[in-house]
Amino acid sequence: MLKNYLTIALRNILRYKSYSFINILGLAVGIASTVTILLYVQDQLSYDQFYKDADKIYRLNLDVKSPGGVNKYATTSAPMGPFLAQKFPEFKEAVRVRLQFFQFVFFCFKKRKSGRCPR
Repeated sequence: MLKNYLTIALRNILRYKSYSFINILGLAVGIASTVTILLYVQDQLSYDQFYKDADKIYRLNLDVKSPGGVNKYATTSAPMGPFLAQKFPEFKEAVRVRLQFFQFVFFCFKKRKSGRCPR
């Protein structure tokens, strides 16, 4: 019985090639979109979940309002951590993450006796 279903499906695919192509292409795009969305959601839900107290981790964001709209940044000023620790007793620790845009890598071919590279 399964053989008959496959035979009929193959005949219809060969008879109506353009209609079958559109249907198969739509099915492939739908499956690919679903898998991509599911992987994205899984990644977002697993973010920082390897920590023991992951439900107690928060991130401060900076919203800058300008005439063109609101720009959102994942940065705050440096004294924000100590300020929050001072004002809120339930606030335990703060970590500052700094992104440096101009980091240079130096390669050293000749080392000094001290072990440092000459500049």
